[in-house]
Amino acid sequence: MPHIRNAEMADIPALETIVSASFPYGRLSGRSFSKAIRLASQLLMVSVSDDGSIGGYALTHFRKDVARARLHSIAVAPEMRGHGIGRDLLAACEAEAARRGCASIRLDVPINNIAAQEFHQRQGYATRKIVRPRGNASGDHVQMEKVLHNADGSPVLALRQPSILIVVGRQQDRKPLEEAVAQLNIRMATASEYLSKPEIAIGVRQVINLCPVDDYLSQGYYVSLLAKARAQRAMPNIDTVTGLIWKKLYKDYLGELTALVKDRIPAELANSKLDKHAIEIHFGSSGEEWSRPMAARAWRLFPAPVLEVLLARHKDGWSVDYIWPLSIASVQQSDIARFVAGLAEFCQNRRNPSLRRKRTSFDLAILFDAKEEFPPSTEQAIRHFMRAADKLNIQAEVIGARDIERLSSFDALFIRETTNIDNHTFTFAKAAEAQGMPVIDDPVSILRCSNKVYLHEAMARARIATPRTLLITKANMKEMLAQLSFPLVLKIPDGSFSRGVIKVRDAGEYQQKASQMLEDSFIILAQEFLPTSFDWRIGVLDGKPLFACKYHMARGHWQIYNHKAKGKTDMGGFETMRVEDAPQNIVKTAVRASLQMGRSLYGVDLKEVDGTPFVIEVNDNPNVDTGVEDKATGEEVYNTIISVFRERILASKGLARP
Repeated sequence: MPHIRNAEMADIPALETIVSASFPYGRLSGRSFSKAIRLASQLLMVSVSDDGSIGGYALTHFRKDVARARLHSIAVAPEMRGHGIGRDLLAACEAEAARRGCASIRLDVPINNIAAQEFHQRQGYATRKIVRPRGNASGDHVQMEKVLHNADGSPVLALRQPSILIVVGRQQDRKPLEEAVAQLNIRMATASEYLSKPEIAIGVRQVINLCPVDDYLSQGYYVSLLAKARAQRAMPNIDTVTGLIWKKLYKDYLGELTALVKDRIPAELANSKLDKHAIEIHFGSSGEEWSRPMAARAWRLFPAPVLEVLLARHKDGWSVDYIWPLSIASVQQSDIARFVAGLAEFCQNRRNPSLRRKRTSFDLAILFDAKEEFPPSTEQAIRHFMRAADKLNIQAEVIGARDIERLSSFDALFIRETTNIDNHTFTFAKAAEAQGMPVIDDPVSILRCSNKVYLHEAMARARIATPRTLLITKANMKEMLAQLSFPLVLKIPDGSFSRGVIKVRDAGEYQQKASQMLEDSFIILAQEFLPTSFDWRIGVLDGKPLFACKYHMARGHWQIYNHKAKGKTDMGGFETMRVEDAPQNIVKTAVRASLQMGRSLYGVDLKEVDGTPFVIEVNDNPNVDTGVEDKATGEEVYNTIISVFRERILASKGLARP
């Protein structure tokens, strides 16, 4: 874990590097850092990682007989942002200022640096006025200040403010929780206070919503909605609230929950005359041993502090009929102790206790189906991605097609299923984009790459060489015959993994196959056949080459994949090399082609004829598999992809430049 200490002369080169990467102007020099280390009126502190590297610094100025400190400069290395280093440095500065008797601490933030202003607001700083530095060298600034002593002179603790806020519906709902809240050092407010006084939520990252969620636009609904608008995690979040209010959004899970209890119904309940039985779940825990597996699953699907699950007796046995979030007012006095225990465990872990995860900066959802016939990544590759994420303090979790209601609880989405605009992958991509989270593959890339007609037009517009291609419809099918040379390749616009691609040898076969394909697609492509023993595949991420492979044709076949009868598929061999070892004209052409699609993750397929590269297609979800695409560079492939996710998450939250 990083720790804070006073800076030393040996730290100056690292500090200069951080300054250079953080500020376009007004940078502190090595001489300024040296002076700050020597002078008693200045305090320069640094954050040091376990390996001894400097992750950030904070410089505070003090003036004799002035009961106010000034935070002169604070910065965190780009690769270390999002780990809480800035908050720790700020807290250390405040603690030292309070120790020296300062009543407050001020700083100036560039007026156009909204992210920095919001960061300091979350730490309790208030805007005082607009100031113009001398000479107007760097434009107007916002002066911000934080009080370090109370009105009676007692010091305000200069530690991080509690990041969890409990919101209850009424003043009387506070009473059962007051003792627990004091012991846990967390805050509590009523819904009215939370909604009408934004300052209450300064520094809050997690809102525990214990208000009634009676219906759409209810008190609890607005608390979760406003938490989302304030970039705070709410439990239940607005998607969970909506999903539970509208039964149709969760009915698909009732059978799954029923399966977890139907064979565990205790004899006293099964033999009773009761037709209904309610189970109250507190932070994923049930008070009844037999229902705990179901309670844990319900909590994962619909994270809410208090859930009521109703079991009903039917002709074929007991089943789960509905799930509903309850407020703290609905918890019986006899169950308060169990609720408080669940609350304490959740607050100490800062996340779902049933998952037993370590505290991380961000959450990455990986959409993956292990049962898919040709997934872009195998299960082993997914584990590599998860390890890469862990190194960067990102919690990666595999989700499935039915987990779209949980998507908003993550910070980014990585789709590792074969994408198509008419299945759930595109729905997930659109939902992620709508919530402002980074997503690979993004909807635009899926739309563009899934249609070879768009690819043909985009490459022609960019003057990138492709095999000669003609667009065929029923209306011009015969007319185009005069312009074709055989053999040629017929393609449907949205084929993948060599499916929907047919080689025809003569005019008769062309008319037969084209007619069949045009029954299912308004337009098809007739493309010049370029015989080669292999295709190049260049992986490109964010406009930069990632890996280089040669995919050889399947034995005795003209494609990489040979789809045989009875579901059997043969694949050719491969050769993987470092990008710098691949022909640079191939790599540069691949990068240019990818940029016509966007700045996501792509696999560009090319053929090389007499040294000239021809782009065959650009895939939006290229294979990244253990032992294939990673063979030349190992973990570097996975680390690079996850690093880009981290950069995009930081940018999406205003913590870094896009």
